[in-house]
Parts: sequence; structure tokens; C-alpha cells
Amino acid sequence: MKDFELNLFNSKKEITIFLFFAIFIFSISLFIKYSQYQEVSKNKFLHLDATVINQYTKFSKKGKPYHVLKLKSDNGYQFITTNYGDLKDLKNRYVRVGIITDKISSLNFLKGFYAPSYNLELMDYEESIREKIFDFISYQHESFLAKELFLAIFMAEPISKELREKVSMWGISHLIAISGYHLSFLFLILYFIFSKIYLFFQDRYFPYRNSKFDLSIFIFILLLGYLYLLDFTPSLIRSFVMLSFGFLLFHRNIKIVSFEVLFVSVVLILSIKPEFLFSIGFWFSVSGIFYIYLFLRYFSHLPSWAIFILINFWVYLLMLPIIHYIFPSFSFYQLFSPFISMLFAIFYPLEIVLHLLGFGGLLDNLLENFFGMEGEIYMIQTPLWFLIIYLFLSLFAIFEYRFTYILFIMLFLMVRFV
Repeated sequence: MKDFELNLFNSKKEITIFLFFAIFIFSISLFIKYSQYQEVSKNKFLHLDATVINQYTKFSKKGKPYHVLKLKSDNGYQFITTNYGDLKDLKNRYVRVGIITDKISSLNFLKGFYAPSYNLELMDYEESIREKIFDFISYQHESFLAKELFLAIFMAEPISKELREKVSMWGISHLIAISGYHLSFLFLILYFIFSKIYLFFQDRYFPYRNSKFDLSIFIFILLLGYLYLLDFTPSLIRSFVMLSFGFLLFHRNIKIVSFEVLFVSVVLILSIKPEFLFSIGFWFSVSGIFYIYLFLRYFSHLPSWAIFILINFWVYLLMLPIIHYIFPSFSFYQLFSPFISMLFAIFYPLEIVLHLLGFGGLLDNLLENFFGMEGEIYMIQTPLWFLIIYLFLSLFAIFEYRFTYILFIMLFLMVRFV
């Protein structure tokens, strides 16, 4: 960091102005959502054109199979419905469906609602760029598991229950669900590639330009297009906003690795997308960044190699109470999660290159063997009272490093007694 860095806020007045601005934007966003809700709920029966985001099979109490469909309408809102018919795989297909809206509340509409459906009809469509990329990735893999894995890593596709259990067993869900970790890698890879091309022309035609600024703007535009392809998933929006915001602050000599930046980013995102209040993925992503910043607050003086190693263990351990409040399953394989996270720094860019060259299936057998390992699953559920105390202590740790010792003591108590 530079010695002349400034803080984001320099007075209480600036903080107050920002909060009033955020509340104003939040109010507008809620008004828009409520207007959409009124449009949907004014008729008991409504026909929608929508894209099937996810599809999976469940069983009723009597053992009868049925399909659960998650859809996104052309109007931009998401909902879930069920179908007892003999459906083929409709994931990423375009459909017209009738829904019954009389049970939908305004809160459920904001969170993502369930609606009974009828007259599900597959629509004709032209293959989109997103689907062409899907096909390009899928055709490189004979293994269904590998195909599913890389569609999740590269295209934010939902994974099956079977693969989700394997991923959970190893404690690497954060590597499969696209987040800021992946976005940062993409930024660095694109910067490395285009910097060679840019510098060649800069030396000859425009040596007066700031290459870092120009390249960053260009890459941000590419990443924004990537977000559009991935349908603006919550964790990626958080990451993109923070990355863009950090870039703007950096060029104004304002400190970017700070809890102020995280706070402002979260507030801005929630003011524009209030439905993210109910997104588990979004809050996991925010929590991960929080503990990264907490580590850097007290250990940024360490050598880069030490930071790279220790930060993976730090984030893994301090995220455990939060993760196990939502997902109680635990396996001893999860203890290898920090090591796998470090290896992912090599695996991820390598697989990008292999897929671009058409050799994406080269490591499929290795992945099959890795995910084919069996392990015993235990249940460790974080109590709500424990989580609340833990989160408060985490906030106090921003101001006093001794609270980090208490966090690790609580981790020990959770594993020992919960």
C-alpha cells in the first residue's frame, strides 16, 4: 500500500450522506419489485415465457417421482414449480408455462417464490452463445461427473445432489461455486494475455497512455460480459462490484483493502438487488471476504508465500461455524480443503487453457478417482446462539486483534462439544 493512501470516509457527514443515498436506492428497488409482484398477482392464472435454470427429481411421501423446476421469466424474476409428467432434461431450454399465483406473497416474490404450474410447453428457440459455450465444454468430456464439474466452475451451472455431496465431503464448495476467487484469476489471466498485445502497440503509437488503466477498463468490460452470460449470480455480482469499486478507489489513492470498502460494496449491492438479502451464496461470499480482510489487517506484513499458505487455513477455519450452521455435514476429508484450495490456483488456469485448446478431458480420470473416494459423514450443527456470539466477536476482532484468539477458542469448543 502507498503511504499517501486516503480513507474512503473522512467524516460522519460523508457516511450519513452515503447511507441516505443507499436507502433511497433501496426504496426504489423495492418499489420496482413490488410493482412486478402486483403485475404477477393481479391474475390468478398467468402464462409466462421462461428459461429453465435447473431441474432435478424428488420423490413424494408415496414414492412417486416428480420434477422440480427452477425458472427465470423474461421479466427477470425467478420461481420454482413442480411437474409430475414424464419430462426430458429441460435445463437451459425455453418454455411457456402457466402458473397459479393466488398463494404468492410479496415477501416470497422477493425471495424467489413457488407456484403450482400447468400447460408446460417447450418453445422453439435459437441456440444462444451461452448454450454454444455449454456444448463446447460438454463435448470435451465423456465423464458426466467431469462435465458437470466444469460447467459449474466455468458457467455457474447447478450441480447434482450426488456431486454436491462429494464436494461437501471434501469441503470445497467455495471452489465449485463461481465467486471472486475465480473472477480474480480471470482478471489476472486476461491482463497477462492482453498486456503483451497492448504494450506492443503502446510503444509505437501511444506511449503517453496509462497501460494499467486502459487494460483494466477493457478487462472489466469483458468480465461484465461474462457476468451477463452467467446471469449475474449473487456471489459474482458482489465480487465484480468490489473489484470495480476497488479499481476506482485505487486510482484515487484510497485504501482498497479495508472493511469500509466491503461495507460500502455490500450496502450498494443490497440497495440495488434487495433479493440478495435472502441469498445464502451471497452471504457466504461476503463472509469469506470479511475473514480475508481480517487476516490481512493483522498479517499483511508477512512474506507473500506465507500469506498465500496461511490465508487458506485461516479462512477455512474461521468460516466453519457459519458453514455448519447451514450445512451440518462434516467429513475428515474436509481437513484437506486448504491444501486443495492452494492446488486450485494451478488447476483452474490450467483447465482454462486445456478447454480453450480442446483438451478439457485430459484430467477426467484423475477427477473420477478423486471424487470416487468414500468417507464417513458426521453431523456438526452450529447452534444459533453460538453463531450470533461468534459473529459479534468477529466484528469486534476488526478493532482488537485479541478477539481473534477468542474466535479460535470458540472453534475448539464447537468441535469438542457441539
